[in-house]
Amino acid sequence: MMCLVKITCQGKENRQKLDIFSSGFAKNTMMQGGLHCAEKSSRKKDRLVKRVFALCLALAVICTCLVPVFATEGLIDPQVHQEASRPVDDGEASYPDDEFAGFGEEEASRPVEGGEDNLEGGPSVKETEWGTVIDYGTSTSTDSSSSTETQWSGEDDVVEKPDDKVVVSGDEIKKLQDMVVYRFWLKELNANDLQDITAQAQINNMTESEYLARNGEVLWNLYFIQAVPRAETIADYSSYINTPSSNRDPKGELRQFDYWYTLDEFGNRVRLNLTDPTSNILDDKTTTVNVYAAWKDGTVGSDEEEKVDHEDLVDKNPVPVDLTAKASASYEDEEGNPKTTTLPVEVKNLPSAAHSLSVIHMGDDDMESFYESHEDSFGEMMPILGLKISPKNAKGETVQPAKGQKATVTVSGLDKLPEIAAMEEVGALTADALKVLHQKDDNTVEKLDVVSYENGTLTFETTSFSPFVLALTGGYDAELLDERASYADETSYTVKVNKSIQISGKSGQNHNWSSNDNSVATVSYDNKKATVTGVSKGKVTITHKYEYKKYTWSDPEERSESFTVIVEDWYDKAGLYIMYDPEAKPDSNDTTMWTGVVTVGGEHAKLGDLNGATWTENRNIFFRNIGGADSDTAKQYIKYWPDGAAYNGPRVLEPGNLFRQTDVTYNGKSATLENMIFEMYKGKLVTMYTDNGYSEAQANDIVKQLKASDITFTITPHKISKDNWESDPTNPRKHIDCTVTVTCDKTFTAKFNVKKPGESGYTTVNSKLYLWKDNEANTVIQYVNDDTVPHEINEKDGSKWVFDGWYPENDAGTGPDETAAITKWPYKVSEDELTNYGGDRVVNFYAHYKKATSNVTITKQVTGLLGDTNKEFAFNVSITQNNAACTGVTAKKGDQTVSDLTNFTLKHNETVTLENVPIGATITVKESAPGEHYTVYSTGYSDGKNGGRDVTFTYGAVANTATASDADEADLMLLSMDEDTAVDTDAVALADATDKTVPNNAITVTNHCTLFPDTGVLLDTLPYIVILAVVAGGVALLMLRKHRKEDD
Repeated sequence: MMCLVKITCQGKENRQKLDIFSSGFAKNTMMQGGLHCAEKSSRKKDRLVKRVFALCLALAVICTCLVPVFATEGLIDPQVHQEASRPVDDGEASYPDDEFAGFGEEEASRPVEGGEDNLEGGPSVKETEWGTVIDYGTSTSTDSSSSTETQWSGEDDVVEKPDDKVVVSGDEIKKLQDMVVYRFWLKELNANDLQDITAQAQINNMTESEYLARNGEVLWNLYFIQAVPRAETIADYSSYINTPSSNRDPKGELRQFDYWYTLDEFGNRVRLNLTDPTSNILDDKTTTVNVYAAWKDGTVGSDEEEKVDHEDLVDKNPVPVDLTAKASASYEDEEGNPKTTTLPVEVKNLPSAAHSLSVIHMGDDDMESFYESHEDSFGEMMPILGLKISPKNAKGETVQPAKGQKATVTVSGLDKLPEIAAMEEVGALTADALKVLHQKDDNTVEKLDVVSYENGTLTFETTSFSPFVLALTGGYDAELLDERASYADETSYTVKVNKSIQISGKSGQNHNWSSNDNSVATVSYDNKKATVTGVSKGKVTITHKYEYKKYTWSDPEERSESFTVIVEDWYDKAGLYIMYDPEAKPDSNDTTMWTGVVTVGGEHAKLGDLNGATWTENRNIFFRNIGGADSDTAKQYIKYWPDGAAYNGPRVLEPGNLFRQTDVTYNGKSATLENMIFEMYKGKLVTMYTDNGYSEAQANDIVKQLKASDITFTITPHKISKDNWESDPTNPRKHIDCTVTVTCDKTFTAKFNVKKPGESGYTTVNSKLYLWKDNEANTVIQYVNDDTVPHEINEKDGSKWVFDGWYPENDAGTGPDETAAITKWPYKVSEDELTNYGGDRVVNFYAHYKKATSNVTITKQVTGLLGDTNKEFAFNVSITQNNAACTGVTAKKGDQTVSDLTNFTLKHNETVTLENVPIGATITVKESAPGEHYTVYSTGYSDGKNGGRDVTFTYGAVANTATASDADEADLMLLSMDEDTAVDTDAVALADATDKTVPNNAITVTNHCTLFPDTGVLLDTLPYIVILAVVAGGVALLMLRKHRKEDD
């Protein structure tokens, strides 16, 4: 076996190479360059070193293989690469099936110029999947002889076309498309001619440019075509436009060329200006402009030729021209700051020589000079506006209308000037009230009638041009006009508290507004307009100071004006109605149960701000829902009784009160309020006596002894209603419905009051008069009515309330005494109960409801980097009470009913709702072992539990110590507890768990995953230490060997 080994030896001075050959046996080493004999033994040592180093490397490889490496599967590169071949600049692009990609027959092409007329047969622009492509291919004409370039006779502006197919940017396309094509014709074409050209081009399958290239000169007298970038005008290309000679006269009469013109939208000639680059500016929609040649009358080269006076020709055969311009008008705003605006001016029926229009707004100096020069002509008229209007020809000379003709002048935008806008606002500017003073060439003034004036646009006619001044007849100045508009007959303004009104002052500048009492009303302003805001009831004076100039050129003078503002604290009137039958249902809107509207001196009750009020069925505001008739909200809603007394809760009308003497109607009768209530009371009193064993005669004798002055009655608002127009459209839209309580020592009143869950105040559902019997027991019968006092109340969320009985009034007279429920009926009434609280002789009873059931939610949450949010976690929930399963509890998971609470699942963010959980129940939530890598937490439990086994959390549904009658009543309280904690209906055993309340009865079970993502390498330090040690040892050996060689 032959081996060839090439060894390189390094010495301090030179290198020597040695080839060693072996053929199955050891040979002597041949050395060149005088090697030492000792090297023979050294080579053996080197061989040993190499073997040791190789062994180290092998060990290192083996150790690295021992380290477990994990790869994450299923990773997909989110970047989706799509390859597409694009056409290249140098070569023929290859496409499947010999089709041009993106250039199929289905692709629509559009002309570069953006219109039907595509200059030079222009490039077609196509939208392809590669971008926008301009195709300069052959014409679409079926005629093989047609050329792709249009050759005009020496006067054409031919655009050099680029290479055949190129892909260009959007900017390059816009540059090519943003062109305007001017077509110059030797004679004027009408609309039918232009339509014929378009039709002929389509018939011949050509663009209009291709068609005109062949037939335009011969058939249509086309002279040439010029393409102009939109950013420039045709005047910039005037050097390319040659004047046609007389032999190009389309009539063959050798007429002389005069000028080029276009037609406006009304068919009027407009001269084409080829000397001023700033003229002929087009809008961004125009793509093609037709320009026509105008020819002079007369002939050229004839002995009989006479010089033609074009101005005379205009007089004989005028060509009307309309011109427009804008005048820059300056003015001062209401603060005296200089401002400018533009006034568009249009002049119609000018001679064809008119080339441009000059309009100058006359400033203060010019207006003052004009006024002083022609003051007699003004008389009582007031100058408003001055304009110098002058039509000019191409040489800049003023052009006047043709003899016997009138030009029509229209000036727009006059309402942008503040003084004119103020006059127009009050209707002072009309065609009849305005005149135009025109200064003629002889410096005299003529008065021109105004044809029309509307919305800041003035129109008048004139036979010549020079300065014009618009004047208002009647001698009005701005001050008088303001007085006209300031409601002179109105001595004061009215505003409500917290509301605002606008006051407009007189015109001027440097305005300032102030209030003499900011505690009643404040004022803010913007020049001549002020905003006054009511703060409190009262009256203030608002003062407006300003500077005024009679004429724009006159010096300002200081002026002031004052306004009286009355601030009212009520917002709306309301009719007052009283239920004359105290035992009827006050919730009803049945008009037969109520008196007619009650007024005092013709005045109604007054309402406050009802913004934010809750209307039941969009009809009523019940005072029981806002804390009762004596609540702060009630005092906000009602401001005044009909007699003007401020509302401060229920109104006690004692004998002698004038309110008792107001006339009312009831049940078809008419009487004073006092007599109505007295008669009603006497009737009830007779019935009570007869019911208690008295004969009718005896009862009548007793009652007859009573006088109206013996009774006191209280009017209590029950509700505010609206939309009462059906019964009486003359009364206010809103009304206040009140009940009446009569106080008399011969009787007392028993009232039963109810506040249902969700209501903030009590409602009297029954009021009954009882005869007071001296030396006998006075008792009250329990009121029972399933409609007004239901035994159970089910709320929309599924929870239930149960009627718990009647409770007496507390010692303060503010509500029920919840410590002593009434257990025995009939209830015995004491004299003390009737004479306390102001001696109203009323005994109150209050219904009490307690929470019977409520709803509880259980929600699953999964957290942690490797938490499985798609996993279904199994649950078992039980609800027990007194060691027995609760019946009637239902469960829903979203819209689906959970039929078996002992076996259901929840995923991340899913929720199950337990409905009708009774007070005193124990809720046990058990989750089947989610896994060792989960730690399980639940609301109310601070410590997590190991998910390697089933996890249980227990809660108690306890009744709050507060009752449903409290305004701050809490829902069912849910407390967390140990599994073996007993729960009774009073939650006595849970006194030590009050710090474990579950907010909103919402239990959240959270599974937190403790695993972390595998990074691909086992972070064990031992293999790395071994690898480092082996590599370090190998490096040390190599260094030792190197040093030895260098020493040798």
